Amino acid sequence: MDGHSSSGPVTVLLLAALTSSALGQGSLYFEEGKPLVLTPPKHGTAITGVVWQFNGNLVLEWANMNDIVFFGSFKGRTELDQSTAQLTVNNAKQIDGGDYKVEINGEMQSQVYTVRVIKKVPKPKVEVRTPSCDHTSSQCTLTCQGDTSGTHPLTYSWRKDSDEWGPEQQSMDYIIYNDEKMKHVKQISCMMKNSVSEEESDPLDNPMHDGGLPPGVLAGIGVACAGSVGVAALLYWKREVIKKRFCAASGVV
Repeated sequence: MDGHSSSGPVTVLLLAALTSSALGQGSLYFEEGKPLVLTPPKHGTAITGVVWQFNGNLVLEWANMNDIVFFGSFKGRTELDQSTAQLTVNNAKQIDGGDYKVEINGEMQSQVYTVRVIKKVPKPKVEVRTPSCDHTSSQCTLTCQGDTSGTHPLTYSWRKDSDEWGPEQQSMDYIIYNDEKMKHVKQISCMMKNSVSEEESDPLDNPMHDGGLPPGVLAGIGVACAGSVGVAALLYWKREVIKKRFCAASGVV
């Protein structure tokens, strides 16, 4: 029996970077309609035979000089690199998700490739879940909506105006509180993300926005107004003094 090296990492061609969050670490995610590509570790000797299995059923068989035989739904859309045993399934479907294993030169490899095929996320829309929400509400719940069938697992994040995106979360809901900072936020956006895609919504006008200016600006305006009043009072006082002096000099009471 030929030996093989298991020192190299398992190389899997992913169509998007996998995240280390709650997106299912340990599974390999591929976009629906794109190629699903699995590459075993480098083999120590020349490869003369390959058998790929999917959920215990045959995907393909190849032995030395013989033709490759494909099985079931993999016929017509599957390729085998005979030099590396790399498997390519074109036009991946969600039903292609499951466990893949490969036998090389008559030896079953220990690696199990747990595959999931998912759709790209849709463009989401921010909606107000609370029945009545305005600048007088104490708090409101917003939700990041979209047709997410076949796109899971997902994460959501939120942004106020042009600030940085907030942390990723599994819930599509976001609670906003009517504090001084929120009153001056004009728009709120959400982002929907999975391991093969991400999309952000158009911004929603903040229902709690009071149309006013931030406290710092208001304070500055108040100081400016106070200064204007002081100048006006000073001018009025000087005018009255001059008037009285003129009247006294003219003998006019």
